[in-house]
Amino acid sequence: MRRAEFSSAKGRGRYAVPFLLCGLLAPVLAGQSDPEDWSTSPEAYFLTSEERAEWKTLDSGIERDRFKERYWLKRDPTLGTEKNEFRETILTRIKNADARFPIGKTSGARTKRGMVFVVFGTPARVNETRAGPLEAPRPPTAGGPPPPLAGVVEGNETTSVWIYDRERTPRLLAMIGNRPSLEITFVLEPTRRRDSIQNPGLFEEYREMLASRSIVNPDLVPPPSSGSPPPSAAALVPPRVSLPAEAVRALDGARAAPRGADGTVFGTAVVWADGSPETYAWFFLPEPEDGLMLHGRVRDEAGGVVTTVSEPAIPAPFFSTSAAKGEVIVKRLDLGAGRYTVSFAVQGKRTRTAASATIRVPDLAGSPAVSSLILSAGAGKAGAEEAGPFGFGPSRIPPRADGEFARTESLWYFVEVAGPADPAAVTLETRLRRGADQVGASGPFPAGLVEVSSGRYLCGFEMPLSSLAPGDYVLYVTVRDGSQTALRRGDFRIKGS
Repeated sequence: MRRAEFSSAKGRGRYAVPFLLCGLLAPVLAGQSDPEDWSTSPEAYFLTSEERAEWKTLDSGIERDRFKERYWLKRDPTLGTEKNEFRETILTRIKNADARFPIGKTSGARTKRGMVFVVFGTPARVNETRAGPLEAPRPPTAGGPPPPLAGVVEGNETTSVWIYDRERTPRLLAMIGNRPSLEITFVLEPTRRRDSIQNPGLFEEYREMLASRSIVNPDLVPPPSSGSPPPSAAALVPPRVSLPAEAVRALDGARAAPRGADGTVFGTAVVWADGSPETYAWFFLPEPEDGLMLHGRVRDEAGGVVTTVSEPAIPAPFFSTSAAKGEVIVKRLDLGAGRYTVSFAVQGKRTRTAASATIRVPDLAGSPAVSSLILSAGAGKAGAEEAGPFGFGPSRIPPRADGEFARTESLWYFVEVAGPADPAAVTLETRLRRGADQVGASGPFPAGLVEVSSGRYLCGFEMPLSSLAPGDYVLYVTVRDGSQTALRRGDFRIKGS
């Protein structure tokens, strides 16, 4: 096996920002006064102008504590339950912003990038341009201009453009007027220890819009007894929609195997590109068909329904296949750290397929956090076009959606690791099984992690298939970081000659 060639993407490429739906709110103590003006804190980024005006009229700590309690409750999409999904989302964004965007003594959530992240969430992609080094100042000449004053020009600024698009952030764009896309440009000045937004007025306009629309329970009325929460206007919580009875039956009977007798293949992946965890579920369909509907249901480890999906199925371009025809249907899910069962069904005039899988979304605050195993025919350059969810620094790694390879090909397997204790000491072990038989094993061997963004690493290895017989295989990869281990698996098929 040979390690994939990667070049480090430090200081370039795109950076994603963390977004996990987890976190806890410290209990509010009645009568406790604020050590600071809470309305200027990251927790209060969703205050409307009316709420800010009301806050200024409050005189006592008890009044302010009650105000903060109402602030969260008015934005709780499942009022009356123990969990406030909006609050957990925002507090976790703050936690991760603090870890990702600190500048000097300023906490990450209080920087401009942190503030935009807390309000808008993870961008679809980030483009960064770093200014080149300045030339050494020339000595003044008689009658010429004076030399530049020291400190007036940085020379090491970075321009960072956060891009939100309809493909990966459709709900955000729908809430700010159905824009086709949104770009927020920052200027980072390391020497001055600050970052700034180039068009702060535009951001403030959209923040006010989202702050108003984040209020889903202005009168603190519990949701209907049916248990269906009201729609979250700010779209910060995964929505739950009604599923047709036929779709429910299909999801209840979904197969557990990735490959179906009808030639469809179901796959999942939890990755974080350059930053936050993103969960993807997809179907490979051997026969394309117009007018397909995608239905889905996600349950947590306790069996509770986290979110449901019912929408037109749209083909995705981010995958590779071994088939001459066919298409891939994909769905992105925003899930917090934990273990889930995801079930999806595709239904049309000819197509009827459903499958389920168990996934684990790692906590990036843990050490280490390991992504899903990505099986691919190889990596390529991301190029000028966005590589989608499977772009890592300068590399694009399209998963083999149908999980099928020819014996003349090589299978490449990739894994991401976040926050390893010692990146140079991380090792891999592999086992290859066909049915009940183990047909190969390797390791432990160095992972050779390459940093693709701050604290995020990628490794990839090639496995030639020419010596293997046609059939179905399972590849197990154990990632070991000191005493910590994580086991990942990937299913694939080798076609006959």
